[in-house]
Amino acid sequence: MNKIKSFFSSFFKKDETKTVVTSLWCALLGLVLGFVILLCINTKEAADGMATILGNFFVFQNADDRWNYFGQTLAKTAPLIAMSVSVLVCYKAGLFNLGASGQYSIAVLVITFMGVAANWPWWLVMIGAMVAGALWSMISGVLKAFFNVNEVISGIMLNWIALYLVNGILTANSAIWDSSHSEAYKITDGSNALIPSVGLDRLFAGNSIVGLGMILILVVTIVIFVLFKKTTIGYELKATGFNPDAADYAGMNKVKNILVATAISGALAGLAASLQVQNGFTSWRLSSTIPSIGFQGISAAFLGGLHPIGVLFSSYFIEHISEGGSMITDLGFAPEVAGIITSAIIYLAGFVAFLKEMIRKSEVKDELRRLSRDKAVKK
Repeated sequence: MNKIKSFFSSFFKKDETKTVVTSLWCALLGLVLGFVILLCINTKEAADGMATILGNFFVFQNADDRWNYFGQTLAKTAPLIAMSVSVLVCYKAGLFNLGASGQYSIAVLVITFMGVAANWPWWLVMIGAMVAGALWSMISGVLKAFFNVNEVISGIMLNWIALYLVNGILTANSAIWDSSHSEAYKITDGSNALIPSVGLDRLFAGNSIVGLGMILILVVTIVIFVLFKKTTIGYELKATGFNPDAADYAGMNKVKNILVATAISGALAGLAASLQVQNGFTSWRLSSTIPSIGFQGISAAFLGGLHPIGVLFSSYFIEHISEGGSMITDLGFAPEVAGIITSAIIYLAGFVAFLKEMIRKSEVKDELRRLSRDKAVKK
């Protein structure tokens, strides 16, 4: 019995366990808040609305429809995973990548020219997008490494610069801009720039947006996990994140690590753009607001406990409720309601680190009380 108690005690003290528990609590609190919102809007349909959000593809009666919508959810999850891993890489190195949306935007610009205008092979377009994202991200990296400019400030400024730069360049080119719909032309079926399905579309009832991208992002996530777990450069990035001055004193090149972290992070943001645009599902739309996927990536990264494997599940969860929420309009809810609910859940994802710290402080207090009791007994 004591062995069992000791096992569970040590199990719940593990950092990974705390991350999972706090993430689940934040997700649950978000769902409860979402249900309260539904109750305030339409009491009669609130339960069905929440069931639809949680059910997602399960609400369909036809098996093909379920598989088709499930495939769509997975395909839309892939770019969010890439974006959350992008945020994670910078965070591990002690940086906060708030410029991911700008890196995504520049990558979309490159994808549109290389994919729509030039019709280059998909893998070359994907590499171009990743290089563009990396170079744009390294602007913040250079400013941080050489001039100590806060990467949050430079990242936010670069987001807006990228937004209007992309808007201006794309709208000025009639060959790639559909003025009647205020958006760039999509990469269509038959294009060389379209990410191949490699037969995965047949597994999901012919959903054409399901393809190789889902496999690629799993491979990339595992590579990032190995990078931080098993490699010297990964250790140096984490050491720089924990204490830049100590890492520099130990002989680690702080400037190099900052540039490497921002380059990898930007490349992953470019990959997110590739996985979203090169599946032919979407394209750049004229907008006065920066793409939200950069901020969703932050939420998914924290909800996943800033762990490469954790973000796989957190990203799917966020996309699952987002796709499910888009269907509650059939129950009489306004389309904006789904956005409010998902935003509430995403917002609460930011409290994962806060709850972990609260648990840590509680454990420290319990340990101090235990030591105090033991000392009193010995006297």
